[in-house]
Amino acid sequence: MAERSLPQRHREELQLMAVREILRATAAALPLDEILTVIANMSIIVFDARASWFMLADGERLRTVVARGESAEELSATRCVLAQGKVGSAALGGQPVILPPTAVERADPVLGVLGRGRPVVLLPLRTPDRILGLLGAVVTSRAARDVSFLVTLAEQASSAVEAARLREETGLWRGRLDAVFEHMTEVVLVYDREGKLALMNAAAERVLGPRGVRLGDTVEGVASKVALGDSHGRPLPWERAACARAVQGELVEHQEESLLLPGGELRYFVVSAVPLTVAGRVQGAVVVWRDITHIKELEHMRAQFLAMVSHELRTPLTSIMGYAQVLRRDLASGRPPVDPQHRLTSIVDQAQRANTLIADLLEVARVETGHLSLNLQDVALSDLVRKTVEDSAALAPDHRFTLELPDTAPVVRADPGRIEQVMRNLLSNAVKYSPLHTAIRVRVRPEREWVVVSVADQGRGIAKEDLPLVFLPFRRFRQGQEWETVGVGLGLFICRGIVAAHGGEIWVESAPGAGSTFSFSLPLR
Repeated sequence: MAERSLPQRHREELQLMAVREILRATAAALPLDEILTVIANMSIIVFDARASWFMLADGERLRTVVARGESAEELSATRCVLAQGKVGSAALGGQPVILPPTAVERADPVLGVLGRGRPVVLLPLRTPDRILGLLGAVVTSRAARDVSFLVTLAEQASSAVEAARLREETGLWRGRLDAVFEHMTEVVLVYDREGKLALMNAAAERVLGPRGVRLGDTVEGVASKVALGDSHGRPLPWERAACARAVQGELVEHQEESLLLPGGELRYFVVSAVPLTVAGRVQGAVVVWRDITHIKELEHMRAQFLAMVSHELRTPLTSIMGYAQVLRRDLASGRPPVDPQHRLTSIVDQAQRANTLIADLLEVARVETGHLSLNLQDVALSDLVRKTVEDSAALAPDHRFTLELPDTAPVVRADPGRIEQVMRNLLSNAVKYSPLHTAIRVRVRPEREWVVVSVADQGRGIAKEDLPLVFLPFRRFRQGQEWETVGVGLGLFICRGIVAAHGGEIWVESAPGAGSTFSFSLPLR
């Protein structure tokens, strides 16, 4: 079939239209595949081409992503390796490659699907430091000779492809950053250059939204709404807030601040703020609040613990020192000591009390470091529980103990001394926290691959909000003034460590006025 010959003026108009369409598609920020389709269609129009296709670089290979004209379906499935074959070699070059009809080989993985009879133009698409792909077209002989326009078309196509790819990559990263911003657990606030709140993430909305904080609020307005305070909960002037300092251009790191929640709860945060500068001028600030309330609680617990341990140690040591000084004074005077047996017994009792506290502290250290030693052996759990209950009943005759055991005695692999320690602690607590002459019920029951031991009392119970704290160290819960007990609150924490070391769990079920049931499970042998 004879080639059509377009007048020079008409051909130049088509070429100009093609460049305009490529520029329009690029400026319109169309998706990459739409831009490639525009370029492929324009190359068919300008070159009077039978077929046009785009291949993009994918690692060390080229794959066709858009094909138009004859053999489009066959072309769309083609691939080739860079630097191999005519197409792969052309993609590595810097200039258009024009293949006469005789150079199109049927064995070529790409060109083989094209018919013979027309030249094939291969236009490499690249940036100075990157291979983007290749534009191919089956053109007329006259179009193949217009090398200058071929170069222009390749440059415009490369620019369009690179711009589209950069937009896609930017959009991808913007989406990732938006996802990170929204899913951060820290409160993130962005202020504009006027000090107004321009952006806040989901965590900020959860924390600050109930206090009425909204976009557009000023730094002073936010500070007022959240009752901003310092590291001790005292009112903090808004000018000294991290966000206010950052809006003024100051970098703020790790400043402790506090705010008051609607329910009256005081929350503590460590705040970092950085000014956003453009060309040396502050355009806003980013502020990140990290909740450290739990750290403050731990610091408070540590202070309470030190005070409690100091008191618990001082009490027996004071008694020991007092009785020892009296005995020494009596002996120095040459008089026989008054009631030496009572005083010596008191010294021994108080020394044992101090020793017990020190032993508990050492147990806590072993539990926290995972160094709790176990002497594992086969244990008939029913026998161990029965003996422990009998011993406790002898020590607490003013309480009624009931024991429920299974028909078949369960055998567990355990350290009998440690399990007895857990039982004694639970039974001791049941006695301490329940009124006189009430029942304490102990039950052993197998459950599939586990055996569960429970100790139930008829005390006043534990409030729902306190239940998650029961097994933490240094926690004690007042059960009423008449039942106030002594101790530093380490027993249940140690019990949890012992049960966990055996592969079991320990838990509590309780409600005010309904008593408490402490249970632990151990795996059957």
